[in-house]
Amino acid sequence: MRARIADEWSVTHIGEHRPAEMEHDGVVAAARRAIGERPLQVEVDNQVPLARGVGSSAAAFVAGAAAAMRAVGDEATPDRVFRVAADMEGHADQAAAAVYGGLVLAPAEGMPLRLPFHPSLRPVVAIPESRLPTQEARAVLPASYTRPVVIRSVARAAALTAGLITGDPQLLAAAHGDEIHEAPRDAMSPEVGKLIDVAKRAGALHAARSGAGPSVVAIATTETVDQVVGAFREWGVDVIADALETSGLI
Repeated sequence: MRARIADEWSVTHIGEHRPAEMEHDGVVAAARRAIGERPLQVEVDNQVPLARGVGSSAAAFVAGAAAAMRAVGDEATPDRVFRVAADMEGHADQAAAAVYGGLVLAPAEGMPLRLPFHPSLRPVVAIPESRLPTQEARAVLPASYTRPVVIRSVARAAALTAGLITGDPQLLAAAHGDEIHEAPRDAMSPEVGKLIDVAKRAGALHAARSGAGPSVVAIATTETVDQVVGAFREWGVDVIADALETSGLI
């Protein structure tokens, strides 16, 4: 993304992944939030698929805020950009991942904390052609959950965090079966369950809906990553299997 001071606002999107003509433009919205109405000329080459559950809105907010700050000579520190993006996103987790990279814990209070990601693990993301706007996915979530669901969910979150740090297969296996975000959305994107099964049969230690979906993130190992990638591709979806980004977008 490039931004420079101009006489009036303009934005040009190039590449495959761009918002539709009438869709909200997160890049421009974040740029304006970061610096006010000082006009910029902006060029965006987005590589993040939209409405697939891989953090495109958070990436747009982070890129827009950081580029705008730099264009007007302000210091785009990670913490400052994070605050803008998290406020616009409405929650801190995806904004934290986009800003800081790696395995990031977004606590209920305070700033994000980067955790060690075990070197034997390899994330693989399967991206179907279908789209699922985040607002639609959020709308189906219930207003409350029963106590047993909450207890099981806390245990799964703890197992997942510990598993990603230690690489322990049993901990990662114990994290499956999310009932808060995945189960209520099963009917919206039935391909998610099928892709999770594909990943596990190919050797993934853990697989889950990525964000709101319909993408699926699988946690493979250095020994099984090629098998998981191949299984996803045989199923006919796009695959991202790049090395874990540890420095974020800025």
